[in-house]
Amino acid sequence: MTNYRISIADRTYQVSIHDNELEVNGERITYDTDSLNGKGLHILRRQHRNVEAHVEAKQSGSYDIQIGGNHLNAQVAVGFQNPQSKTANSSGRIVAPMPGLIIDVLVKIGDKVKQGETLLIQEAMKMQMKLRSPLDGIVTSIAVAPGAQVEKGILLVSLQPAG
Repeated sequence: MTNYRISIADRTYQVSIHDNELEVNGERITYDTDSLNGKGLHILRRQHRNVEAHVEAKQSGSYDIQIGGNHLNAQVAVGFQNPQSKTANSSGRIVAPMPGLIIDVLVKIGDKVKQGETLLIQEAMKMQMKLRSPLDGIVTSIAVAPGAQVEKGILLVSLQPAG
């Protein structure tokens, strides 16, 4: 299960994702998603209702979302109940937030990266996630290649902090 804290305007939601089930502030929601174009456009299916959503990653943890005619900006933090997530990120270790498929690796060993820069793209539950650098640093190891199936928590990329 992967946990997130999502802030939209003045509201904060605690969201847990497990297979095709969401838990939002304790309420379970069953859903299905399909990526329509691989560029952020998705169809969300819940019971007998389909909704198109366009999700665009901005800066680290910030997303522009257009859904049901509404435009929202969301701030997303991974691991609201998992203190290990913060430790891993501050140490320059990027781990898989959930089981999935590595779609692309955008860096190579020795590359200098900035905080918030996209390092890998992972697909999980038919949605693509950009995994970003938690700090300015240098890529010291890459443990996966495009097409690799990964489990939650597996090390993907290691960074040496700049300076």
